[in-house]
Amino acid sequence: MVRNEIKMKSQEEERFDKKQIALAFRNSTIEDELSCSLLDEGIIKREACRLKDICNEANELVDKYVERTTRVVGNFTFD
Repeated sequence: MVRNEIKMKSQEEERFDKKQIALAFRNSTIEDELSCSLLDEGIIKREACRLKDICNEANELVDKYVERTTRVVGNFTFD
């Protein structure tokens, strides 16, 4: 069963799984996208969000990943 969580829980602690976070970033470049439920649901406005800097960095990270891992292997035209 797949759960929509990025936390791993043990009896002593809760910790975030870097693999799940990295996969979320990578998957957003393939068939998904990054979004913010706080903004999407109108809970807060972007100007008031204290996570804005982190989200901006996440977007930049995704852009850098695409730039580093995307390669043009050929060009063609339809005539």
